[in-house]
Amino acid sequence: MRYPLQVFLSQVPLPGVKGERELGLVSPRAILSYLIKSLKILRPEKIHLITEEVFPLKETRLNFISQKEEGVTAGLVKGKLLEKTETINLLLLSSDLFPANPELLLEILGHHLQAENDLTLVGERVEEKNSVSEDCYVYSGLSIIKISKNDGWPERLKLFNKNGQVEVVGLVEAADRAEMKIGFKWLSREEAREFKVIDKWSDLPFVAEAIRKSKVRELLARGVLVLAPEQVWISPEVQVAPGTVIYPFVFLEGETRIGKNCQIFPHCHIINSRLGQGVKVFDCTVVENCRLDDEVQVGPFTRLRPETHLLRGSRVGNFVEMKKTRFGRSSKAMHLTYLGDATVGDKVNVGAGTITCNYDGVAKHQTYIGPEAFIGSGTELVAPVKVGRGAYVAAGSTITEDVSPEALAIARARQVEKPGWVKKRKEELAKKASSPRSSK
Repeated sequence: MRYPLQVFLSQVPLPGVKGERELGLVSPRAILSYLIKSLKILRPEKIHLITEEVFPLKETRLNFISQKEEGVTAGLVKGKLLEKTETINLLLLSSDLFPANPELLLEILGHHLQAENDLTLVGERVEEKNSVSEDCYVYSGLSIIKISKNDGWPERLKLFNKNGQVEVVGLVEAADRAEMKIGFKWLSREEAREFKVIDKWSDLPFVAEAIRKSKVRELLARGVLVLAPEQVWISPEVQVAPGTVIYPFVFLEGETRIGKNCQIFPHCHIINSRLGQGVKVFDCTVVENCRLDDEVQVGPFTRLRPETHLLRGSRVGNFVEMKKTRFGRSSKAMHLTYLGDATVGDKVNVGAGTITCNYDGVAKHQTYIGPEAFIGSGTELVAPVKVGRGAYVAAGSTITEDVSPEALAIARARQVEKPGWVKKRKEELAKKASSPRSSK
């Protein structure tokens, strides 16, 4: 008989990682997200996450429990979880025990139910060359217990210790005193390889690889074309719509959302950004905390810094950097440009080498470029400044004052030509070099 199941997942700090430090695919948030998705294979009624911080994990049936509270006890479970049922099973997992194959969790649960254990522990026997040793290793991060309203579990028994790990010793002692049934699920050598106890820095690559493979399998099943599954890195929280093509050596991290029929070319790094449909991100482009609307094209070698918004159909080319910029529909900035703290209207052409001089050494200032304006190559826009609708700015200009709509602004020194200057200069240098005074 399958009794109702609930899961308690307790966060254990990563080895060597302090505070808010993020480590891409092996950040605390990424590991918890992977574990929560893995635990869903058990079809639990609810997953309780015991953590110091409430992560923005968009999961249904997820309940947060603060680690600063007194802790989860058998009495707490009886008081809150046994209102509608006489018996419930609890899977207890600490985040430092990492299952690369979630199917094993289902097998362990099945063993617990079939054996009708009150407490099931998981471990592996120590194998020697030609036999199995009597020695064994029991995982401290995983247990399954059965709790009933009138069983022998003491009310104050803590299920996790202060470090967030499963209180295995306490559970065994309590079950033994109450003469409850204790059982073991022994993993084979192959099965044991699918679990990793994360207790040192060198364990993290195993974790990252498992998370990466799991996410790639998920995307392929949803209709995303990952051209080189072994050569991409994608965080668990990333969402990619069907029809999108991901090329080799792409990094997608955080809360990134990518729409249908996009193309993400090699060596691109996209972090916490939202891309619409039909977006093309060409090679070696970095996008962080940005929004790219439908049919936008960026790259190659583009850097989009936080709070940049590219509107529909806009194009940003090679060696262009933007920061806190709203770039209008069908506007173009194709070469060697920096736009910071700027608002650019629709159908604007920004020439190569254009710079918004947004920082005066003390504060940042805004630049506004109206719709259908033309900014010539090599232009410096000294903020705060406005360029009106349909205005033209001549190449090589340094604009320090507002430009009226449909006006032509020229802000550069007049060109002067001196005929024969080079010949005269060479003669003067030769005469100087041959004089007696210069030879001393």
